[in-house]
Amino acid sequence: MTQSVENTTTPAVKKRKKKPPVVRAYRLQHKANAGKVAQIAEVLPEYQRAAKIIQANQMQAFVQDGTEFWNRRDPGKFETKLSERYKRSVQNQVVAGLDSWLGLSKQVICQIIAHSELPDETKADLWWLNRCNAHYAKEATVPVWIYPDDVRTDSGERRSAPPETLALLRTMMKHVRRHRVHVPQLWRSRTMALDGTVAQVTPARGGMYELWVRISTLDVGHPVWVPLKKNQFFDDAPGELSNFAQVTVSRDGALKVTLVKRSNRASPVTTGKDISLDWGLNSMFASDLGDQPGRQFYPWLRKVDAQLTKLTAELQRRGIKPKTNARYRRFNQRIREYVRNEVDRILNRLVKRYGVKSITLETLDLRNGSLSRRMNRILTRAGRAAVEEKLKSMSETQGIEIHEVNPAHTSRECSGCGFVSKLNRKGPHFVCGFCHKRLNADTNGSRTISLRRSQGLQYPYASRQTVLRRLDARFEARWGLKPGDAEKLRLAKERRKTTPCHSRANPSLEHPRIGNETSLMPLLVADKHQ
Repeated sequence: MTQSVENTTTPAVKKRKKKPPVVRAYRLQHKANAGKVAQIAEVLPEYQRAAKIIQANQMQAFVQDGTEFWNRRDPGKFETKLSERYKRSVQNQVVAGLDSWLGLSKQVICQIIAHSELPDETKADLWWLNRCNAHYAKEATVPVWIYPDDVRTDSGERRSAPPETLALLRTMMKHVRRHRVHVPQLWRSRTMALDGTVAQVTPARGGMYELWVRISTLDVGHPVWVPLKKNQFFDDAPGELSNFAQVTVSRDGALKVTLVKRSNRASPVTTGKDISLDWGLNSMFASDLGDQPGRQFYPWLRKVDAQLTKLTAELQRRGIKPKTNARYRRFNQRIREYVRNEVDRILNRLVKRYGVKSITLETLDLRNGSLSRRMNRILTRAGRAAVEEKLKSMSETQGIEIHEVNPAHTSRECSGCGFVSKLNRKGPHFVCGFCHKRLNADTNGSRTISLRRSQGLQYPYASRQTVLRRLDARFEARWGLKPGDAEKLRLAKERRKTTPCHSRANPSLEHPRIGNETSLMPLLVADKHQ
């Protein structure tokens, strides 16, 4: 099949976009009476109904027309008690949520492309179309790739994307929507993101309250003024207060108000230590410097897990859905707050102790085999959100660089010689079968993470098989021995411990140079010198 090529001039290099400011949210205590809270709560059902209609319109335009989510699109006319200003606020919140969903979907599609066995040019076209949000486009253009020095480069020319490639990308997106990253039901959210057109933040001119928020209601011309009380943490936070408010109405009828401050990003840190972190089995983290902070994290979770399991069983026995029970929700909130506080405390302590310049860690996975499925689900969601939020905050406000590496085989790879074997890991201990290095398994994992970043072996979207193949190739290039042969020597040595050297039962296991050596590396070094 021939593809048409358009000879166009190389586009001019665009100026680098300025990084957006840092946006930080702070919840403040409000002093609104029950009447004001009731008026604001009346807005939520209409707000949710409008969000459902607007999300359907945005998704329809995205799927049928192949257009991106756009907050300037006409939200359409439908029966609602909300004003046009409120509808614009709803659309801004819906578009922000859909953009976040699309970003997660694109990451999963990148993983699918990397793990596939498609031709390299097809992969390159899929990468390009995925980046351009052409998941439902009927036609699109892709670069004409050239390969000088075996490196793929954009030639500057464009050609029509093959229809089968567009169809394949569309199929991937359908699979991701159905099985991997579901489209969020944003209309179920009980948080209203109100911009300055419907919620004005005004400093007080006097009195006992420092801030007031003027929130529009369903009664036109009769807004509600909500007094807010600032705290020391909010006052000390850098940035300029935005004319924006997040208003949450809980199922219990409680009102929560969150304000936003905007500040400039911190300059990157140029001095300090580069540390690597691994998720420990007995502690929250393990660093390549030997630290294991957070040793009380999992014991506390095991204790609370037993209480949560007992409460859940009791509610189910009584025919009560756990999510509808106030005690169950408070229990979950307590766990989330504990996880967030522990993450903040541990990372702050590491930064203060070592003067950290950068942090390298593997893809987040806080699951623990000693916890129940329910607790692991809570821990995974709460832990991932807490760690990602804290690392993002450290990057924006302190200038610390954050790097992620592929987690495949980090627990099986030796940080000394690079030998990968599932027999290296023996519970909490790590014993290399090649160089016989012994150390804590979590510490070895964190040092392996550090090596992968320094040697350019991150492979963020590579499969476990691809990572293992590249690690084995690096081991063979370094030591001149295939990992499989090293594994055979190690197994032969272990068998000789229980079999006499000149036994007729196992004559094939005799190796003239293994003897009582505790490591296989001296044999290899001696072979190289002969």
